[in-house]
Amino acid sequence: MPMSENELHLALLQLQELAALYGKDSAVVRAAQNFHLKRRACKKAVRLFLRRLFKKPAAKPQDRLKLLVHVRGGIGDVAMTRVFVARLREKFPTAQIYICYDSQSVVEMIFSDGLADGFASRKYDPRDYDLVMSGCHAFYFDYVDLPRLQRLAPQWMSDFEQARALQERMKIITQNTPHLDGLWAKISVAYGSSRIANMGLTAGLPVGQNDRAPIPLSPEKMQSVLQHLGLQGKKYITIHDGTNTNTDLHGRPATRCWPREHWQEFARLFKQAFPDIWLVQLGGSNSTVFDFADVSLVGKTRVADLPYVLQGARLHVDSESGMTQLANLTDTQAVVLFGPTPVEYFGYARNVNLRAGDCHNCMNIVKDWMSRCPLFERNECLWKITPQQVCEAVKKCLQTQK
Repeated sequence: MPMSENELHLALLQLQELAALYGKDSAVVRAAQNFHLKRRACKKAVRLFLRRLFKKPAAKPQDRLKLLVHVRGGIGDVAMTRVFVARLREKFPTAQIYICYDSQSVVEMIFSDGLADGFASRKYDPRDYDLVMSGCHAFYFDYVDLPRLQRLAPQWMSDFEQARALQERMKIITQNTPHLDGLWAKISVAYGSSRIANMGLTAGLPVGQNDRAPIPLSPEKMQSVLQHLGLQGKKYITIHDGTNTNTDLHGRPATRCWPREHWQEFARLFKQAFPDIWLVQLGGSNSTVFDFADVSLVGKTRVADLPYVLQGARLHVDSESGMTQLANLTDTQAVVLFGPTPVEYFGYARNVNLRAGDCHNCMNIVKDWMSRCPLFERNECLWKITPQQVCEAVKKCLQTQK
């Protein structure tokens, strides 16, 4: 039975007390903690002040809201945010909605259909917007033009105030991201929430983990992309080793990656069962190239082409990663291997989600969790998912399609 709202608030309060534990009997530690928060706020205020010396606030539309969603994280976090923005658009159909992220090309790829009105650089001035929602696993209102919000969205103010009250309780999470994200995930699951649902929970909108917001893809561009990559008319599945491009692995293999030995054995089993279906490997600059794949597109695809390659696949096989989240914005089903990240938090009902063993869910327990297993010499959680298990899951998915 999911925890109640009061239990959620108590869990957040307990987390706040735990975080303050080391400063309980030390004025020096408490002062250092407060100094850290104030220094961060001061740096932000100085940056804004310097920007505003030479730039006046942009004019806002008279009769409609202007909203900004500032996504922090990786490409997968932007992909998941599309579902939230779809609900935001339903709530405020005439609003201007902008997305801020580190990469403009990623935003333009995920919002290529105009669901959002445009991209905003990280040098934005919050005063240019009526509401700035910022975050990753949870949103907080970074800036609010309350008079305009009250005038243009009076029907939403009750939900807005509830969300803001929750955000106040959640400061311990948002002020200490990503270090407490794993614990927040566990609390969320106990509450009956999940990764995508949390965006709505903390921003006053009803959003579900399995809500869909697929990217509309042009048939003409689909044909052009697949033809350029030699995939037009071919039957193929895509595979990805789980490595995220913007993750610093300190020269070690990523803990979210299925072992190369398992991938190689899976490829052998798969080709025995489906000799006419290609294995097409996707990945960024830091992915390991698999010489046993029929086609390796590692580092060879434009960001804008990825949804088309995924859409053309019979199936996508991956450990939980940004590519998995991107695949969820297409019609292609995925077989997803879970280890350090919790399936109850990130998993989608439309996919086949695999997990093995009794050790998993170490996300953000230690700073370098992405490159070092906290307990063992290797990531046992993914080593215990066998090539035979994955191949059987893939077989069932492909046979269901026939």
